[in-house]
Amino acid sequence: MFQINPNTKTSRHEIADDHFCLVVDDFLRDPRGVFAYANERTDEFELQSSGYPGVLMTADDKELTDVYGFVRRTLSREMHFCRGGINLSTFFSMVTLSPEELNWAQRMCHNDPRTEAGRANVAGLVYLFENADLGGTGFYRFRNQATLERATAIGASDPAGALAYLQKHVPMYREPPSYLTESCEVAELLTVIPARFNRAIFYSGDIPHSAYISAPELLSNDVAAGRLTLNFFASVVPR
Repeated sequence: MFQINPNTKTSRHEIADDHFCLVVDDFLRDPRGVFAYANERTDEFELQSSGYPGVLMTADDKELTDVYGFVRRTLSREMHFCRGGINLSTFFSMVTLSPEELNWAQRMCHNDPRTEAGRANVAGLVYLFENADLGGTGFYRFRNQATLERATAIGASDPAGALAYLQKHVPMYREPPSYLTESCEVAELLTVIPARFNRAIFYSGDIPHSAYISAPELLSNDVAAGRLTLNFFASVVPR
């Protein structure tokens, strides 16, 4: 069920500053079986207390041998990291929060924090929903990273204080809450990879990114109607 389709269609989309997104269409051999697997386990999805703006369900590593083989064989070659020493985590996710429920960090793009010095992050996901209007993935360049770093430092102990700081220094945060889509004072939108059923994308976790949610009224907690994705995170050794 989690096997890779032998007839995938791969393309490379340049982003900026030597970063790119590898797009693999028709990624899974049986994407509807994978969708059904998630749909049968709706009660295992859990709302996140912070960070991700929705619900997650951990995937079973034993089911993902073929996918992890793709990461080692193909992705390591394309993204220049060692085949050994890869730490992988995989889960199903759905963005579900309305804009009014977002905390200050969820309104901004992010890059993935490195778990260990000398390693790099690679991220990826498979879109498992038919309605492309639920949103693809946006990639950005920070314009004022120092302001975000200061807000993050404040927010570690005082989330309300972080929001107050941003409202003082960033006009966007004085507007009604929304998902980030277009460029703003803090981040410049570089490109958007549209969603497509059974499309996988892979990219460096160092480049700022976020789900591109331009129609939040479509978000749902229902797996059958929601923005279901299968997500991968890999901590790797560069070469």
